[in-house]
This record gives sequence, structure tokens and C-alpha cells, in this order.
Amino acid sequence: MSNTIGQFDCRIYKMSGKDRLPSNPIVQIILSNWTSDRGDDTPIISPHLMTAGEIDYHIKALKEDLDAVWIKAKAALVMAKAETRAIVSTKKR
Repeated sequence: MSNTIGQFDCRIYKMSGKDRLPSNPIVQIILSNWTSDRGDDTPIISPHLMTAGEIDYHIKALKEDLDAVWIKAKAALVMAKAETRAIVSTKKR
């Protein structure tokens, strides 16, 4: 896989052993880096882009980031579901 610029990531919410009721894991795709320079809290996820080449390069890098997070998020969800099943199966006993 190509190098990414680390703009996107994923966050997983999953059941823990302390939870009384079982719950399905939830994955959210998040921005891992942003800034806001206009005071309106709109996330800015690119540097200043001044040429068509810079736009092409950065959009390609963002797509590669999303592809990497896609794989990471799906793997995290599979793992969290397995952990949830293990927790639920021990509570049934």
C-alpha cells in the first residue's frame, strides 16, 4: 500500500466486560487532522493549493488515506464483533 498523509482515521466504540447489555460495535470515520482559520469551525483538510497539480496530488493522497482507513475500519469492526461475541458468551454462563 502506498504512503498516506494521515488525514483520516477511524474510531471504534465497542462493548466492554463491564457493560450489562450487549451492543454491536460502531465504527466512525474521522478527520485526524484539520484546522479552522475563518472562525466558523469548518474543518480545513488541505494545505493551500495553488496549482492544478497540487490539487491533483492532494486529492490523490486523500483518496489513498480513505482507502487505508477503509481497510483499517473493516478489520477493527471484525475484531470488535469477535470480542463482543466472546464477552456475551461468557455472560450467558
